[in-house]
Amino acid sequence: MLEEQEHFVIGAGPIGRAIALQLALADAGPIAVVDQQESALNAARKILSASQTCVRFDSVIDVGDATQRARSIVLAMAWRECRGIFDHLTRALRSAGMNTPIICVGRPDIEDPSIRTLDRNGPVALLGAGLEPGFVESLSSLIAAEFGDLRRLATHCGGIPALPEPPLNHAISFGRRLPVEQRTALARIDGRIVARERFETAAPLFLEGVGLLEAYDDAMLKSTAEEALAGIPELRQRTLRWPGFVESVRSLHRLGLVSEDPVEIGSSRMAVRDAMEILLNRNLSVSAEVQVVVNADVEDSTGQAGQWTAVIRSAPGQPISAMALATAVPVVAAIEILPRLGLRGPILPHEPALAEVAMSTLLRLRSDPDARIVERSSGKLKTSKNLGDSNAKTKDTASRQRAGKSCTPHLSR
Repeated sequence: MLEEQEHFVIGAGPIGRAIALQLALADAGPIAVVDQQESALNAARKILSASQTCVRFDSVIDVGDATQRARSIVLAMAWRECRGIFDHLTRALRSAGMNTPIICVGRPDIEDPSIRTLDRNGPVALLGAGLEPGFVESLSSLIAAEFGDLRRLATHCGGIPALPEPPLNHAISFGRRLPVEQRTALARIDGRIVARERFETAAPLFLEGVGLLEAYDDAMLKSTAEEALAGIPELRQRTLRWPGFVESVRSLHRLGLVSEDPVEIGSSRMAVRDAMEILLNRNLSVSAEVQVVVNADVEDSTGQAGQWTAVIRSAPGQPISAMALATAVPVVAAIEILPRLGLRGPILPHEPALAEVAMSTLLRLRSDPDARIVERSSGKLKTSKNLGDSNAKTKDTASRQRAGKSCTPHLSR
């Protein structure tokens, strides 16, 4: 029965707890929080103890139970940790003929067979639904729909401490792993996909109200580079850090301190990187001090430029960090909007119809008592209304896109 249906949140880490809390605050209905770690469940119980929403806690996910009872299923874990559960859930829902939304918060591996072989008419599965991937891509779709005729759209996003502190001028947001591994970063420049090492693209960026930062190409999915907003010749997604972070990371690489080679320290044997992180983590800021900065920088075909910047913080005394909040709110927006859009099969975050997720996210953040959001706009992006408030054009664009072709994006074979 409908009243027994629950929103399943699988993973009760900082992100899962924040998603469950946001669902409760939105009065979205009963919630089931699942995690194998009792300590994580206890932390979730503490955060949700004052909620009037019915919340159930479990240490085991029963796929059959979830298939029958779920209104939505959120996998609040990294892709490598949830792909097995994802396989079981998609098969069970497909066999039952159900279109219950599955929402993967983490960055998907588009080349993973679990994704490449998904039934395009099967249950809807949003692959990347948090801050980035997720909100940032839907924000790009929103800006393109509202302002149009763009020749450059660059987004910048990062969780940074309120004040830079050595040794890295960085704060740990989730877990204990530092974002220091070198990897290929994609961008679209002059209509061509360009691949470079992410830390080699670092450049200074001044944002009014924030200060001087450094930005580097980093987070763009291959599917976004190939398919998103095809009429825009320059499309970039860049990570934000305080100045000094990139040079510190380069030094770690030059010194061999990011190596996975084993080293013996006393009676212990561990990877060089693990030893380095243990030492650095002693001095890094905690997640409660993090602020999330999101910026969009555009230029149209006439040369008119514009910027929009938002700084997101948690309200004082709140139990979740700004990064967890900025990740959870887009997920809850997607839970609300996906059933209404009527999509099926695998959906990637650059899907134009998901511009509505960005609109809903901004509206929620502006009204959320647990959030503090400060927005600034200039040039082409400065209007008499807040970004996303003039949504008639955006919804019309999304509607025409859905009517014109399947909303399931092409997945490279």
